[in-house]
Amino acid sequence: MAKNPDRRISYDRFWGGVLLVGCALPYRLDEDSYLWHLFRAGSPAVKAWLVAGVVAGVFGVVAGIARWSGRPRHLTNFILGGVTLGMPAFAPSIWNTFPETNPAVLPLGGLGSVGWVMLAALVAIYAGSGIRIVRPAQIAGQALGALGAFLLAIFAFLPMEGDERSLAFVHLKLASEFPDHWRRLVPFALLALGGLFGTLNLLRSRAEVVLARLTRLLVVAGMLFWVVLPFVDAVQAAPGQLAHHMPAAWGGLHVIAPLFLMLDGCVAFLAITITRSGD
Repeated sequence: MAKNPDRRISYDRFWGGVLLVGCALPYRLDEDSYLWHLFRAGSPAVKAWLVAGVVAGVFGVVAGIARWSGRPRHLTNFILGGVTLGMPAFAPSIWNTFPETNPAVLPLGGLGSVGWVMLAALVAIYAGSGIRIVRPAQIAGQALGALGAFLLAIFAFLPMEGDERSLAFVHLKLASEFPDHWRRLVPFALLALGGLFGTLNLLRSRAEVVLARLTRLLVVAGMLFWVVLPFVDAVQAAPGQLAHHMPAAWGGLHVIAPLFLMLDGCVAFLAITITRSGD
């Protein structure tokens, strides 16, 4: 186990990089829509939002690479991620200009009536695993991860709206026909494994930090799968259709990256604050 817990913290380097990738990509492929084009043609609110995204991404990458220690690093990530994510709610012109950045349109799959609870459970597992990385001895990480794993398991086996079968039952039944239904089964398997590893990590062990990192990786991969898949299909079926899906990818990255940057910043700040340490 590393002597300096801060060396285990690398979320801002990753999510800051993802956000910068989103900023570097064009909004559309059929016109001039790179960052500088969008900034030049945008309203004051759009310009402020674009700048906030770049600042959040740059700070996250620099802070992560430099391994700055102390709560100000995580508080700053939380604030910058929150500003980037929340600004469109106070300036609707941003969502009017870039409707794909509205979280309501993210292609997170049809989870039915239990979807929001299951998404909350996944966030709890992700956050609990983050605390295990920052401060493995804190009971808060185990408690939050256990709550998320419990909710995920319970609601995965509850009947979906308008169907007597549960989400888990439907996907397990399709497992025998994996080649035909891999688009539905892969994210289900990733998230299920994330919940399983999160549950196993309730026990203290020398591998707890590794298990926590693996849990978070599986949860993120499962949630991003629905964002990435349309572009894989577009390239395989008709490369020209990639232009049609580009705004969704651009918008998805501008929502998911600041969301997790904010969430991880909050988790790290609280975990360090609970121990009253300046690490």
